[in-house]
Amino acid sequence: MGGRRRNKQNVDRPLTFADGKETVYGQIVAPLGQGQFTVNCSDSVTRIAKIRGSLYKTVWIGPNDIVLLSLREGNPNRADIELKYMPKEIKILKDNDYIEDTFTSGDPNGVKIDFDQI
Repeated sequence: MGGRRRNKQNVDRPLTFADGKETVYGQIVAPLGQGQFTVNCSDSVTRIAKIRGSLYKTVWIGPNDIVLLSLREGNPNRADIELKYMPKEIKILKDNDYIEDTFTSGDPNGVKIDFDQI
């Protein structure tokens, strides 16, 4: 039982991995408007990415979400968002070392601060 969103999250889809040449992993930094986002990529480059047409009104993308990016041939600073990873897919990517824990920590510098120690 449940709503439309709950049922979508429980569907198992095949996990798509980045090949490193044409596709990379990215973490959303900030929305720019018009379906464009600033993204920190797994190859240490910050790019402007545009959401693919079929995802535009169906998938909600926000800061710190992990996405799969397709790089553009002519412009290395631009990319297209192919898909958004769900939380259990992100866990699989972390466990198999496809993405680092510091990449998904929410802090762009990868620095973790423990305020209890201060």
